[in-house]
Amino acid sequence: MEKIFLKKQDIFKTLNLINEQDEDDWITLSPKELLKILKGVDFNANLLGMYRPLRGKKIEINGDLDLSGLPLKSMGPIKRIIGNLNISKSDIESIDGVTVTGGISDWGSELAKIRERRRIAKLRSEAQSRRENGEWDIDNGDPEGFAAHAVLQYIEDDNPDIVLTQEDKEVLRGLKERLGNLYYDQEQGDESDETQTEIDQLESDISEIEEKIDVYSLIPEKYRFYRYMYMFVVYDGEVYGNEYVAGTSSDTERAALEYAKEYIDEMGPTSFNEWFWEQHLDTEGILDYFRDFYEDDIRNNPEVYFNEDDFELTPEQEARKEQLEEYIEEMESMLSDLEEEQRNLEDSDSDEYYELDEKIQEVQSNIDTAQEELDTIEPDIEPTEEMIDRQVETMLDDVEYDYRAKLDEMGMDISDWIDKDALAEAYVDTDGYGIMNSYDDSYDTIYVDGEEYVVMRIN
Repeated sequence: MEKIFLKKQDIFKTLNLINEQDEDDWITLSPKELLKILKGVDFNANLLGMYRPLRGKKIEINGDLDLSGLPLKSMGPIKRIIGNLNISKSDIESIDGVTVTGGISDWGSELAKIRERRRIAKLRSEAQSRRENGEWDIDNGDPEGFAAHAVLQYIEDDNPDIVLTQEDKEVLRGLKERLGNLYYDQEQGDESDETQTEIDQLESDISEIEEKIDVYSLIPEKYRFYRYMYMFVVYDGEVYGNEYVAGTSSDTERAALEYAKEYIDEMGPTSFNEWFWEQHLDTEGILDYFRDFYEDDIRNNPEVYFNEDDFELTPEQEARKEQLEEYIEEMESMLSDLEEEQRNLEDSDSDEYYELDEKIQEVQSNIDTAQEELDTIEPDIEPTEEMIDRQVETMLDDVEYDYRAKLDEMGMDISDWIDKDALAEAYVDTDGYGIMNSYDDSYDTIYVDGEEYVVMRIN
């Protein structure tokens, strides 16, 4: 807050300006004007009316009012603030009757302390009701009560002197009975120093025992710790303000996984060592992605993945090819015989020679026709479904050989392909339930009614 160096003439100047305002029930001041006047009355707001222009007036502050850290105990005639109000770390106990159009900050103020004391008193009253009804007694089988007993055992293991035992209860009963008798003796006229000394000692001993905690000293929180573990805070004894959580082993496992997933979502998978998170890639997801990618790419660009040798004739084409090859072979044999027979004729001008020549031409024509058809028999360059499936599997083998290399090749971020559930489970398995405990990373196991509970102090 800005320091205010006050001179008497400043106060008079401010008051003169105030005096010029309309004479009604309200006076409007700026925050700076108010602070000047408050300093003149040693920050006793109830004395603001000592100045004539403010006498009998309700004060409105036009702007954000910062009273943090000031020794103010009340708002006095300040009744309206057009803006925000900050009374943090001040001695103000109440702002009843004050209208604030903006936000109110009262952290560390006497008002906040009073509100906290009332809240704790209400919680203690509820705890006393549970104590009187025996709600958390082991025989009642209350799950929250079992968790509370686990926490109490955890506290007792660490500091047995602060937990109320059955022996303490019996001693306390005897001390109170003796104290009651001494009070009676005093009422009957025994005012001896010995009696008063014993009373003082008994009151001290009783107070010491009553400061110890029992299971009903644990105040349950409204919400669960990472959804599954019970939370408790203590407002008594040496562990005042300490917070604890407890849950069965199965509930603690679920809570730890919940924490791990939240941590991964917030910090990112790569907040772990690279060798650790790379072991938990979503390989099925990666393969599904590349399966879809390659199947689509192969169909659209078959020439990239296949050459001529990869395509095959259909069974019908194979049969026709074989038929034509056999036919051509027969025709060529016949042609050879005809040509041989023609060569053996002495007269090339004979009718027989010309007849053979016609047959030779006819056979050659048949051969040429069959060869032309044979030359047109080629595999279909459109890949079959079987060919596409085989090629996809071949490409996926390459992906499986080195997932990271393939993702890098495609310009993809490998961290986007981490199996977060598997990584969360590995995080819990590796580092244990202590990952949830930001206080000291520790936890302990306690058995209650035959059930194992995990307990930790978290604050």
